[in-house]
Parts: sequence; C-alpha cells; structure tokens
Amino acid sequence: MTQWLLVALGGALGAMARFGSGALVRHYIIEDWPLATLLVNVTGSLGIGVLFVLLERGMIHGDFRALLVIGFFGAFTTFSTFSLEMLHMIEAGDIYHGVLYAALSIFCCLAGVTAGVYLARGVA
Repeated sequence: MTQWLLVALGGALGAMARFGSGALVRHYIIEDWPLATLLVNVTGSLGIGVLFVLLERGMIHGDFRALLVIGFFGAFTTFSTFSLEMLHMIEAGDIYHGVLYAALSIFCCLAGVTAGVYLARGVA
C-alpha cells in the first residue's frame, strides 16, 4: 500500500510540475512552437537518468523509485520512461530492437492520436 501512495504523491507533484513548467515556458518564451513539451521531455529524461543510476548504485532508497521515477517523472513526462527503456535496449547491444521500439513508438502513437482525433470528431 505504501508504494501506491508514493506513486500517487509523486504523480500529483509531477503533474503539477508539468503544468507549471509548461505554463511558465509558454508564457515567457514561445507560444507557437511546442518548446514547453520539448523542455519537459528533456528535463524529465535527464532526471530519470540520474535517478536510475542513484537507485542502481544503492545511493538512494528503493522507495524513491515509486515516488520519483514512476510517480513524479511518470506524470511529468512519459517520454523519460520511453527514453530509459530504449537506452536499456541499446546498452544491452540490441540496437535493432532499440531503434525499432523508437520508430514503432513514434509511428504508433502518432497513428493513435490521429485515429482518436478523427474518431472523436466523427462522433461529436
């Protein structure tokens, strides 16, 4: 039960951080280009990479995985999780599957959002 609460707390904080940083970047920098999303994705990928190594080396307690990796960065940006999973494949020497995973993720997610938009527009 503790793990669930840590994920929920981290998720709430991550979602608020995502909303706040996105609003801040859009307000002060560029409104016509998805710079906020890019910065959140890059920052989230950097953060999850640092936390992964700290957890791997036992430098922080395993509960921080639920709170920060799954909860906070999971809500802040799922791109960070995608990036970490792809890196694991590449580091394992499985370049083919890493590149395939990236290509399929981009293609299928774009197809999914397109289908969702067109289905919803047809229904509404």
